[in-house]
Amino acid sequence: MKTERLIDVLAQGVEATERPRWRVNLAITLLVGLVVGVAAVVIGLGVRPDIDTARMPVMMKVMFSGLAAAVVLPLALRLMKPGRPLGWRVGAVVLFVALCGACVVVALMGEEPGDRLAMWMGNGVLWCVVLIPVLAAPTAALLVWLMRAFAPTRLTLAGAAIGALSGGVGAMAYAMYCPVDSAAFVMTWYVLGIALSAAIGSLVGAKFLRW
Repeated sequence: MKTERLIDVLAQGVEATERPRWRVNLAITLLVGLVVGVAAVVIGLGVRPDIDTARMPVMMKVMFSGLAAAVVLPLALRLMKPGRPLGWRVGAVVLFVALCGACVVVALMGEEPGDRLAMWMGNGVLWCVVLIPVLAAPTAALLVWLMRAFAPTRLTLAGAAIGALSGGVGAMAYAMYCPVDSAAFVMTWYVLGIALSAAIGSLVGAKFLRW
């Protein structure tokens, strides 16, 4: 048997045994990050007082944040390993942001002109933009530790993807505290908070993902 063929056979065997393991590790990492974020909200911030009557809006915000994380996940996975083309994954993120922008416009157009600014800004913009990256930090730290094992080469992009993915997880936790439920607010400022998480990740990731 030729050396090249032997290497291919051995590599195929390693891929088959390692793939389920890293997927489980990734799932555990995201779950632990979410639990830590939720605990930080419950202990440090406190859940919104009307959580019992506002379960549906809170769940909608959690689902939106989870969807944002899910859109970024394929890109983050692609950037874990060196030399892989990104393909449609960047386009999916851009499309998601564009759709959010369009939905914000539609939602505001459906409101009375005098109410549009209040529905868009709410009363928690600053807290939203600041707290989402803060609550994303535990997930980001765990993901950086996990991704280092795969030796990524596009460190800035990988860090941004980690930040955005973690921002989605942090936004899921923040939804339990956030007192504003309007769609325009959520699709604007949650996305901005996730984008800020991505920007921070791009700066930090270039340092801590280096190997």
